[in-house]
Amino acid sequence: MTSPAQRSKYKIFTALLLLLFVSVQSQAAANRSYPCDYSHTVNISEGLRLKDGSYSYDGLLIPANMTALYNFQVVDGILSKVANHMRGCACEQRPCITFCCRPEQKFDEQTQTCVQQTEAVSGGSSQQQHTKYDHIEVTYANGSVNAVNIRDVFIKRYEAGCNRKYIDKHDEVFWKWDLFANGSLSTLGRIWSTGEFCFTPVEHKKVWSLMPLTCEYSSHGFRLWIYVISLFLAILIFSFALIILVSIKAVRNGAYGEALIFYLASTVIALSSLLYLALRSRWDLSEAKCRNLGFIAYVFFMISFFLLTIISWNFWYNFNSKRICSWKRKIIYMAAIAFAVTLRFLLKFIQDSNIYQQLKPGIGDKFCWFDVRLWGILLYYYIPIFICLGLSMMFFLQTYMAIWNLPEDTLNVAGYDIKLIKAHFHAFFAYLFCVLCVWIRELVVYLSFRFRRQYFILDFLAGICVLALSISALLFLLYKNPLVRAWWHTNVTFYITHRPVERPENGIYLQEINRSSEQLRDEEFKEHYMDEIGEEGAPLR
Repeated sequence: MTSPAQRSKYKIFTALLLLLFVSVQSQAAANRSYPCDYSHTVNISEGLRLKDGSYSYDGLLIPANMTALYNFQVVDGILSKVANHMRGCACEQRPCITFCCRPEQKFDEQTQTCVQQTEAVSGGSSQQQHTKYDHIEVTYANGSVNAVNIRDVFIKRYEAGCNRKYIDKHDEVFWKWDLFANGSLSTLGRIWSTGEFCFTPVEHKKVWSLMPLTCEYSSHGFRLWIYVISLFLAILIFSFALIILVSIKAVRNGAYGEALIFYLASTVIALSSLLYLALRSRWDLSEAKCRNLGFIAYVFFMISFFLLTIISWNFWYNFNSKRICSWKRKIIYMAAIAFAVTLRFLLKFIQDSNIYQQLKPGIGDKFCWFDVRLWGILLYYYIPIFICLGLSMMFFLQTYMAIWNLPEDTLNVAGYDIKLIKAHFHAFFAYLFCVLCVWIRELVVYLSFRFRRQYFILDFLAGICVLALSISALLFLLYKNPLVRAWWHTNVTFYITHRPVERPENGIYLQEINRSSEQLRDEEFKEHYMDEIGEEGAPLR
């Protein structure tokens, strides 16, 4: 007999599978039932429907088999539900160009929305210039440029191809563009398809001109540089902590230190990948390189959080008077790496499948990292991270209770000195709490923007939070580690304060000085740190 709780879990699991199946089927059916790609269609609801089912729209006759009833729209490549409306494959009969706003509206650069001209433009002279644009310059294959009537060559459509558009009036490249006869655009060093830009009148030096605004898929300005500088400093700090831990033999040989080294190495690789992607535009990278860098960052982030959980579990295991041998630890690390790589291939399969688009991660499509406009980042990134953090905090509570129940005269646990392992435990979970705070903030930001349908390309505050996290690692994983402090005192501080006067002409004198320095160093080390690390941690030279 199954309990009610188990039956409810089975029902939830079954409902999720059913939802996934219906999403896949509906998406596959959608791909089969429409006559052409959405980017080649125009809303013809205001057109004239003829007796044979065809439509007359903007001087073009669209056959009945090239029309269909749509209940969705695609903005930024993201499918979302809207009211039913008729669309026709007009762009397959004549090239289309998109206008950001309708003739009675103007694109507001600050809010990135369309507003009425009376709200957007003040002053009669400017508004008279911002009236109607019927002609545009077209570049042909032979290199000639001619001004043509837009309606003679193109189909006009008024739709939002993307939510965020790139505008930089101070950039000379922004004002240089070529529109081709097939509806594509050359600007900013690449070719843009008709669905990746829209035209709108832009005022520059009190003159209005028709300008194409391309979809913005990378961040610019001071926000980008705050993020990049913060991430770079965080990588340096994490790398410094990694180098220090690797330099100490007593740390390398211990289970806690070994796991910390792997954790810091994974974090540095993941952050380095994100830093590289932030510095490079999506269009500067090939699709394969873009996707691979995104998956590298994902794999090493997952490994780092798996390692945090393993460290937490190891503390609980040790305080229950159990100690895991070295070869078993390595098997656990390999299993964590294998699981992270498996998740990577699962994400690639989902991204390339016909599954409902909102369930895709979006890595390697418009962005090299997760697409925050989709639910995939929540399903495959935030949820696994919070599962790991939840397990880690559960092990923390269980370990704390185990410490509470230890006899007062306990000297060692699972072969470790009690003072040493308790110092590691408290320092690590202080750092883990900082990690939890940072990622709760990340999740809240994502969900708040997601439900308000305000999507961001780059959250520069995330870089500052990662920098703060690296500083907490410096404090709790290094400074609060007795083994690191002892090593630092004996190998760095001691030589600074007890450096002998060099007399290169007397080699025997130097040997005596070095020998006495070694003895003095050992005596000072034993005097200051023996209480913290116990007898077994003494030989740190």
